[in-house]
Amino acid sequence: MKLARILGAVLLGATLLMPLAATAQEFPERPITVVIPLGAGGSHDLHARGITSVMGDILGQPMVVKLVPGGAGMKGTAEVAKAEPDGYTIIFTHNAFDQIVPQTRDAGFDPLEAFVSVAKINQAEPILCAPADRPYKTLDEFVAHAKERPGELNFGHSGVWGAGHIPTMQLLNAAGIEVNLIPHEGGGPTLQGLLSGEDDVGYIFTTQGRPHIQAGAINCFAVAGDERLADDPDFKDLPSMAELGYADVSFTMERIFMAPRGVPEERLKKLREGFAELIENKSFQGFIKNIGERVIFESGEEYEQKREQRLVEYKDLIAKVAGGAQ
Repeated sequence: MKLARILGAVLLGATLLMPLAATAQEFPERPITVVIPLGAGGSHDLHARGITSVMGDILGQPMVVKLVPGGAGMKGTAEVAKAEPDGYTIIFTHNAFDQIVPQTRDAGFDPLEAFVSVAKINQAEPILCAPADRPYKTLDEFVAHAKERPGELNFGHSGVWGAGHIPTMQLLNAAGIEVNLIPHEGGGPTLQGLLSGEDDVGYIFTTQGRPHIQAGAINCFAVAGDERLADDPDFKDLPSMAELGYADVSFTMERIFMAPRGVPEERLKKLREGFAELIENKSFQGFIKNIGERVIFESGEEYEQKREQRLVEYKDLIAKVAGGAQ
């Protein structure tokens, strides 16, 4: 009888603990904050609207977007780097903020030690545009106009070492022109600079600029890359910088989700599996098509393998454009 009572007590204790153990393993139990280190209205902000709505259904908890622009993307990035690595704070960023900016300043963290990749959603090349009322309608006309007015034209960009700043500096160096650089806190404010006429030229992305280009408010000159956007119905005829004689003007922005390194492996796995499910979701696919983008997915494991080598490769890019960075 005594042995039976002991065994019964053990079994009862185990039974009582089972719900607690199961609860402790559940993730997520509350909303996940997605920090975007950019201002409102940019391509990341637009992507996040469709991504977070579907991911909330997949994970069973909402994803809440928090815009934290400033410091060439480092204000929001540092916030996530210092966050508790519990999976409840992640960042939606891009390769320039992850692999370039931290090499140009004391960001307060080592990106390889601070972050681990969750997923790459897609990628895009910036397109060079100007307000439609400007007298230059092609890249050659813009360069000639700028050379006649050194230091007078306003060239807006998305923040120092951002995805729009890099091809900006590449073009200035390649074309030998002088402009007044106007930094903005992301692609949204850069677009507004063009629409308001404050800026005479600037790089934006198709996602954000498409309706304004279709409406005739903005005129675009070229894609900052080696190839045209052949699959895009609105931009397939836009020449590449390489076609126009500027082969060194090229940058591809990769839209990536990352988490603070140290997040428990089972939670990282859950996030990675969630994003893998996202790209197969019909609602998400329809959203991406509606904003004129493509899904170019890489798993967190795949993207993570590239980051260390990318940091090395980007040193050459930094050296080439750093002399004019402002």
